[in-house]
Amino acid sequence: MVIRKHRIPWYRRNKKICVSLYSSCLLPFWLCNMIFELIIAGFAILLLTVFILTNKGHGSLPPGPTPLPIIGHLHLLQPLIHHSFRDFCSCYGPLIYLRLGSVPCVVASTPELARELLKTNDLTFSSRKHSLAIDHLTYSSSFAFAPYGPYWRFIKKLSTFEFLGNRALNQFLPVRRKELRQFIGVLHDKSKVCESVNVTEELLNLSSNIISQIILSLRCSGTDNEAEGVRTLVREVTQIFGEFNVSDFIWFCRNLDFRGYRKKFEDVHRRYDALLENIITNREIERKKSGGEYKVKDLLDMMLDALEDKSSEVELTREHIKALVLVRKTLYIKN
Repeated sequence: MVIRKHRIPWYRRNKKICVSLYSSCLLPFWLCNMIFELIIAGFAILLLTVFILTNKGHGSLPPGPTPLPIIGHLHLLQPLIHHSFRDFCSCYGPLIYLRLGSVPCVVASTPELARELLKTNDLTFSSRKHSLAIDHLTYSSSFAFAPYGPYWRFIKKLSTFEFLGNRALNQFLPVRRKELRQFIGVLHDKSKVCESVNVTEELLNLSSNIISQIILSLRCSGTDNEAEGVRTLVREVTQIFGEFNVSDFIWFCRNLDFRGYRKKFEDVHRRYDALLENIITNREIERKKSGGEYKVKDLLDMMLDALEDKSSEVELTREHIKALVLVRKTLYIKN
């Protein structure tokens, strides 16, 4: 009878080796869990720090709802923003503080506070909020968005005394009369055939044509390619100015292009710049041929005169002229 010796399993005979191998296999998982927990803790500390820093000086500011880190009060705004402001003011008073992402703002809801901000302290609060699209499309030289200073005063004086002076208004009287006659002619022709007339649309055409001719001596509602190009680009610029862009409110998203917004306004700027450059170049050629003698000078002529004047108190560039023409046409030609 053969008695077999009881065989001891390998893992028991080499227990120390197995334990070391098992530990070495679990070590990466343990290390990953530790790193993940450290990342979560660090992110929580970062959010807490941002929250404390953003609300540190809130005691010296008007009252308002408690903002969240990064987004501020954006989550509290309804599609009708003025309704949100009304609700906030009913809870916190007529003057409230809001933080739209990274942008702090104050909302005044009474005529007295509005007068205090816009009239009594107008120089302090006169600067407007810039966006990426506004800076790019207006060459960072727009009069409408420029802070109070030498450039703003110079353009205001030029507009008040040259562009809107009695002499300029009298010179453009034939233009206004001509456009008014065309407007009445359209109403008369449609009344003959008993056709309905959209009076609002025709009045917008009237005002747009007058303003466009005063600025560039060009009818905005014309049928030629240049007029159609100007009208189309102005509509696109107006639309971009009114769009919401996350990069303008969240600081760490500034270099990110959400929904192709940056690509869109860069394309519009490229086409508008080419159009304005063509208009300005053609006008300069005409001025050289005529020796600078014009029966009626429009805004572009006045700006080119200031550009050529080396003794001017403010040195203008072509970008200043393009920005001024762009903003004025955008304000008036929206039909």
